Amino acid sequence: MLEKQAPLFSIIIPTFNAEKVLATAIESIQAQSLKDYEIIIVDGNSTDLTIEIILSYAHSLGVIHYVSENDKGIYDAMNKGIQMATGTFLYFLGADDYLIDSLVLTDIKEIITDAKYDVIYGNVRSPALGPDYNGRFSDADIFHKNIAHQAIFYKRDLFNQVGFYDTSYRVHADWAHNIIWFFDTAITNLHINRTIAHFSDGGFSSIKKDPTFRKNILLLYYANARKRHTALKTLRLMVRGIFTRLTR
Repeated sequence: MLEKQAPLFSIIIPTFNAEKVLATAIESIQAQSLKDYEIIIVDGNSTDLTIEIILSYAHSLGVIHYVSENDKGIYDAMNKGIQMATGTFLYFLGADDYLIDSLVLTDIKEIITDAKYDVIYGNVRSPALGPDYNGRFSDADIFHKNIAHQAIFYKRDLFNQVGFYDTSYRVHADWAHNIIWFFDTAITNLHINRTIAHFSDGGFSSIKKDPTFRKNILLLYYANARKRHTALKTLRLMVRGIFTRLTR
């Protein structure tokens, strides 16, 4: 018997009581012109109709794998999804988000075919962040704001190189993780000027605080930015900007 070929994309959706929004997320994947994907849903033991919705799509699509059990938060769920994934590239979609059009995966596959990158990221559309958040990130940008994970495709091997999400960060573990790979000179990344997904502004990261991340971001940033010798330059620019605002 021939072994089933692994998909190009593993699309990971963490869920908890997502009955009102999950169908839209799944259908945006189902609508993709490229079908070379699997959907991995990691549920936190929902008490609403989330599991029934998952099962209804699992029977019709045949590419949904899911687990429902207690977890330690969204990043624990995302880490479980990474371990379950078999695709070459991983993509994390919030249960209340959706892919922006039917050609997203097709367009990303063309880039993967033409060149080898460990990370490919585009833009997101959001009521809070605007229509094209946020273009190509500079070394200074990623200190002040995060690349939305709904915009990013990660090669699965990247998580073996730089590690999984640090669950001690309750809200911004993806930001901390992005800082690490962003400055790693062994990791190649490409920004494309293309909207990938609609990012809901009512999600977990929009309504919660992460004091541990805020306390550690300076150390985290400069420890990694030193790899490209940009930390001191960025610090000077930041200090100059603060001084300019104070003396106006």
